[in-house]
Amino acid sequence: MYIKKVRKKNKTSDKVFEYLHLVENVRTEKGPRQRLILNLGSLDIDVDRYKELANCIESLLSGQQSLLSYDNEIEKHAGKAVKAIREKRESEQCQTVVDDQVEDFQTVDVNSIQASELRSLGPEHVCHQVWQKLQLDEVLLQAGVSTQVLPVLEALVVGRLIDPGSERHTWEWVENRSALYEMIGPAPRRSLNSFYRGGDTLFSHKDLLEEHLARRERDLFSLTEKMCFLDLTNTYLEGQALGNPKAKRGHSKEKRSDCKLLTLALVIDEHGFAKYSRLYPGNQTEGETLGEIIESMITLRPELANNRTVILDKGLATEDNVTYLKEHEFHYIVVSRKKYPYQPDNEMTVIREDETKGVQVTVKRYEQEGEVHLFCRSKQRVAKEEGIRTRQEKIFLERLEYYRAGLSIKGRTKIYPKLLEMIGRLREKYPGASKLYEVEVVPEEKVGSSRKVKARDIVWKKRQQRYDDQQGQDGCYLLRTDRDDLSDKEIWETYTMLTKVERAFRCLKSSLGIRPNYHQKEQRSYTHIFISVLAYHLLHAIEYQLHRCNDHRSWGTVRKILSTHQRLTLSYNAKKLDRAQRQHLRVCSVPEPEHKEIYQKLRLPMVPLERKILVA
Repeated sequence: MYIKKVRKKNKTSDKVFEYLHLVENVRTEKGPRQRLILNLGSLDIDVDRYKELANCIESLLSGQQSLLSYDNEIEKHAGKAVKAIREKRESEQCQTVVDDQVEDFQTVDVNSIQASELRSLGPEHVCHQVWQKLQLDEVLLQAGVSTQVLPVLEALVVGRLIDPGSERHTWEWVENRSALYEMIGPAPRRSLNSFYRGGDTLFSHKDLLEEHLARRERDLFSLTEKMCFLDLTNTYLEGQALGNPKAKRGHSKEKRSDCKLLTLALVIDEHGFAKYSRLYPGNQTEGETLGEIIESMITLRPELANNRTVILDKGLATEDNVTYLKEHEFHYIVVSRKKYPYQPDNEMTVIREDETKGVQVTVKRYEQEGEVHLFCRSKQRVAKEEGIRTRQEKIFLERLEYYRAGLSIKGRTKIYPKLLEMIGRLREKYPGASKLYEVEVVPEEKVGSSRKVKARDIVWKKRQQRYDDQQGQDGCYLLRTDRDDLSDKEIWETYTMLTKVERAFRCLKSSLGIRPNYHQKEQRSYTHIFISVLAYHLLHAIEYQLHRCNDHRSWGTVRKILSTHQRLTLSYNAKKLDRAQRQHLRVCSVPEPEHKEIYQKLRLPMVPLERKILVA
């Protein structure tokens, strides 16, 4: 074997491309000829290292231990070449599958046994089976997507579940660390650009995929779909994103005010399954999106307009949105944004209590103007809000003391206008504590320019009445609904299901790589987010099946457990016809008890892939 450089010229231009070919000399009827083994592409290595690379490839294929040691770069290129050669030979020859039931005794040199090409298998097995249950390949084929593209599309979504990151990161993962292609068949085109184009294909069928998934999940899991929960979140983009008109600066929920944002609106049902998603500019306010989301969702799923209850958090529960729900005959449960006239008293009813966890929720029901007002108070929420206020108050007072002490210390700020500005910024930073105190900066008698007037003192006083009122309202909130047929407990429990949306957003941000977004083009940034939304469909389907088996582990835990179930190649020297022959056996590791438990609950086969003898 040896390597030679080949130059090819583009027919339509004068550009010359250089490739490296791995070839060998063979004897034919017409004399010695060169036979192409593999096109190595345009590798960036020196000419004097071609022989070293060819020797490394030959030693890996034969299994013979080389007397020379190769550096990491050469071994990396050689490993990729050996993998490609084996795949090429397997496609040209019939692949031998080993039957576990047939005994095959051989004389093997145990010192020659090597394990190589370890690839993750367990998480891929679970995700691939769920992908098939959701029938995503079928709907994509019906939409005109080529069969050759399907492995790339599945790799994009499954990769976001198993090893979240950018499309480049997913491409590198599926090529080098995953056995997914062994499970679904390798993609004919496996370049990085094919992944970007695959993402564009997925996003171009967004409405079709979301409509299909909503119907398929409803039929597969017998969902009732009586509730709709809506909420918004945003994700930040790295870079300027000048080619994306929706990339705007706004309030970042990840505290990345230095980056432009995109806003994602998500609708889920009472079981946590996503029904619809939509992207908005990063400066979109929560109160402006409800009508657009509902109308878009009903266009896709008209049956969702019938007898549905919409649950909104405080950010979306504007008076205009409540009016919209009434006019379109939707039932609703929302948190009131208005200042409510009710105060906690001894007549409130306990609807939930757990002394071991310090949980207690009390409510009192009021009815007015065709609505039920449920005044709620949570003991845990009291402690939380009191802790936040106490912390802010402590920092606020410490800064005031620092400013006042500086009036008598050399080098510290004493100028009256500057101190007013500093205290104004302090009030802005800690508004919860600021509104509870009156602060006054006392100036010295004016002498000369007002800009040079110094402060004589800083005094503050607690607004005791406001402090008492605030303390009395800690842990309180008011729910509004037109569902007068529900009991107090049913109204409260239905509203608390809104946490399913918040959990969905946490999954998208932590487990599914929705942030950060590195794309500068509009279409590609939308595609990145939509891939994460599709991955959430798979994630929730997995967790929902486990929850029905009383297994409440998160996908992150399941993924970590299954990561030790792997696919690997065993290479060894076997004695055949009085000479040693190198053989390669591709096998799955034996599933451990934890793996079997998860597979049983998800009703999946224990052995994802059969054993097979690889062509040497």
